[in-house]
Amino acid sequence: MQAFDMNLPGKRSFFLFALIVLLSGCAAPYPRVSPDFQKEWQHQQYTAQAYLLPSASIAFAERLNLIQQATQTIDITYFSWNGDTLGLMLLNALKEAADRGVIVRIALDDLLVFNEKWLADIDSHENIDIRLFNPFSSRKMGWMGRSIEFSINQQQLDNRLHEKYFNVDQQFLILGGRNIGDEYFGYSQTANFFDLDVLFKGPLITAFANNYQRLWESGLLTPISTLIDVESDGQFKYFKQRYQKTQEKNVAIVEDLATTLATLPVAQYTEVQVIPVFDSLNKLQDSQPYFRSRAEHIIAKELSDAQHAIISTPYIVPTDGEFVVLSQLTSNGADVRLATNSSASNDSLFVPAYYETHRETLLDMGINIVEYKDQAKNSDNFYHADTYYHNKTIVLDSEVSYIGSSNFDPRSDFINIEFGLFVYSEPFALQIQDYLFNDKDELYWRVLRNKSGQVEWHSGDEIHHQNPNYGGWHSLPDWFFRKMNAESEL
Repeated sequence: MQAFDMNLPGKRSFFLFALIVLLSGCAAPYPRVSPDFQKEWQHQQYTAQAYLLPSASIAFAERLNLIQQATQTIDITYFSWNGDTLGLMLLNALKEAADRGVIVRIALDDLLVFNEKWLADIDSHENIDIRLFNPFSSRKMGWMGRSIEFSINQQQLDNRLHEKYFNVDQQFLILGGRNIGDEYFGYSQTANFFDLDVLFKGPLITAFANNYQRLWESGLLTPISTLIDVESDGQFKYFKQRYQKTQEKNVAIVEDLATTLATLPVAQYTEVQVIPVFDSLNKLQDSQPYFRSRAEHIIAKELSDAQHAIISTPYIVPTDGEFVVLSQLTSNGADVRLATNSSASNDSLFVPAYYETHRETLLDMGINIVEYKDQAKNSDNFYHADTYYHNKTIVLDSEVSYIGSSNFDPRSDFINIEFGLFVYSEPFALQIQDYLFNDKDELYWRVLRNKSGQVEWHSGDEIHHQNPNYGGWHSLPDWFFRKMNAESEL
């Protein structure tokens, strides 16, 4: 379930979360949306400098670098923050910045936060404030407790904070699809995500800072100190014990990141024009697609005129049974390439069950599909393990690009709080295309029909007539998940 970008070892969590949907009586119907909804919303264009962070390890090391240089403030939002090697390393860097007097604010979604004393311990620092969005009451009963609570309070607990935001001194801003954890930067020995981040400078940061402040003052964030009890002695014993343990256990990761940080390349910025798009917190009351509608109004002309389009999303899920934007593009004669997970590479147990029924529909629409391999060997991964696709971007005619948190699916549209921005620059758009595809044919299956109309998966000389690494044993759980009719929750 994209919904929740579950952390690995998370397929256990996915199955348990199936209980949530099952117990809650499955998905709610799609809300009715006026054709003119948000049509009058006013957007603003900004100048900016954009640097596509070229690898996963550099994306993490750049965060460390910016924290080390910080002098005043650091504001952060993420959907998830793991207590693993990289998660604790980043938190330690933030603590050291706070020791220097830097004010650190962290907003996290609560879905994956249980009784993490290491996290609540850091909050006791006088210069660090950690708050949780839409918190659960259950903290010590694991996923079973969350499932029961969700089944009782689905309407209240369904909305999640899905933004990814990293602002240092109001001077540097990192946006993209990554959360914080080993698997988002190629350092998990179990499975890693292929994703991207962009470092921005310029006046656009003010718009994002204002959006963050609205969230911070909204009353929707609860101090972690009121939810998780820790014995605060000023020594941060819970955090230090866990941090030291992971550092000692993962020396190879620590050394590699130290080398990456020491040899960090100088950022090569591209001058761009950008239009930020923010969700409305009113979504929690009316479930209206603020972000999606605002975004579509902004690029309505580009969508109508596009001759070539790249749509990149981890989860391809229709809204109310229709792929509206894809249909618009193909109806206008655009050549559309869709990059997404293969059924085997998907980190959700739910989405492939539905995608298996949509793949042929997309092919019939004329969509050129490439699916990420479940064992793709991405060159910037420190460990090569199972792989998952997590990039969220759009490129239209190599001129307009999207960077942000939305997955362009029903959950992003109607339930999660999202944001992003459109980048107007041909050089930058070409950088995105290069990052996704150049010299990376071995990462993807090209999905097409043969002369007999049967679906095939191609990679070089390799051809599969059956879905690669997605065996018949998936049939029963896929049937079960489809019976749950949970597509609007995905």
